[in-house]
Amino acid sequence: MDKLEQICNTAMDMFVAEGYSQTPLSRIASAVGLTKAGLYHYFKSKEDLLFLLHDRHLKRNFIPVLEEAEKIVDPRERIDFFIRSYTKYSMAEDASARVLVHEVGNLLPQHRRIITGVWKRTLDFLKNAISEMQHQGMSKEVNTTFAAFAALGMCSWTFYWFDYDRKESADELADTYAEIFLNGLTGR
Repeated sequence: MDKLEQICNTAMDMFVAEGYSQTPLSRIASAVGLTKAGLYHYFKSKEDLLFLLHDRHLKRNFIPVLEEAEKIVDPRERIDFFIRSYTKYSMAEDASARVLVHEVGNLLPQHRRIITGVWKRTLDFLKNAISEMQHQGMSKEVNTTFAAFAALGMCSWTFYWFDYDRKESADELADTYAEIFLNGLTGR
């Protein structure tokens, strides 16, 4: 593992355990065997590190799920795959998303635009799939924006309550979310 990878992993673990604001760079530096000044060889500021962690998490855990979902032709299968995969891999397997989403407000505007651009792409993806389902008579007519936010919010809220010590329940959670979103509780 290279030093930057070690710094990122250590910082993310500390942010999850203690919070972003409560974790000084000096403690991260000490944990990876560097001075605080040595950390600045890898990034310019604590905010720059936070952005690096966001970008890294999205590229490793979220964007591959979105790209795979975008390849699926059937809109219902596309949404089903996205909800299950996003819930299981991007949320329930790793508590870092909890910190990253919560701390997005600490990013500089230019960094926040990059991160929110990925979320806008995701909302558009969901809106388009829901719209396709409506046009094909596969779903009720609903506000596609609200429905897209509902799907994304349902999955994204997971990190606030999910017990990461019980990761074995991630599949069941993903199945439940997909069932509720695509079929509802009543099945009508």
